[in-house]
Amino acid sequence: MKIAARQKLRRAGLSAAAAAALLTTTGCAYINPPATTMVYSAADGIVEQVGDVKLANVLIVATGADEEGRVLGTLVNDGDQDVTLTIDADGATAEVPIPAGGSVNLEQDEEIVLDRAGAEPGLKVETEFTAGGESHTDQVPVLDHTFPRYAEFIPGGAPDTPANPSNTPVPVEEMVGQEGGH
Repeated sequence: MKIAARQKLRRAGLSAAAAAALLTTTGCAYINPPATTMVYSAADGIVEQVGDVKLANVLIVATGADEEGRVLGTLVNDGDQDVTLTIDADGATAEVPIPAGGSVNLEQDEEIVLDRAGAEPGLKVETEFTAGGESHTDQVPVLDHTFPRYAEFIPGGAPDTPANPSNTPVPVEEMVGQEGGH
């Protein structure tokens, strides 16, 4: 009789463990969907659509919010008519003509410089894009020469000083005699 009771208890325990494992497994998939099901922009800039115009990896490079900012990215006109894209980044505006069925690469084809970036590097500036009577507002990242690939696009050239001094190691001789720790 003791053996039968132990077997029933073991079966009940195994059933409970299996049910818990099943709920845990399905619960994770429900709560945390697989990353492959998420749509996102694998770029530093924004990816959006404004009417017939696709904005691909659009961002602004500058050294400060009140400094000139260069717009980078690619603009593609899928329409059958020429269109002008208007960019309004916190009051600083620019226009970019895009041919029908064509594209404009803002790193190579056309240089668009705003009077002011509108946000400090590392932050985003609210920017309105208008093309063909349609508009879209988005938060566009402002970057500086922290990323070396953007240094050549900084209006007026990238400064000699590091973009983010907190990332620059302190020479050992300057650390001698300093107390500290984390």
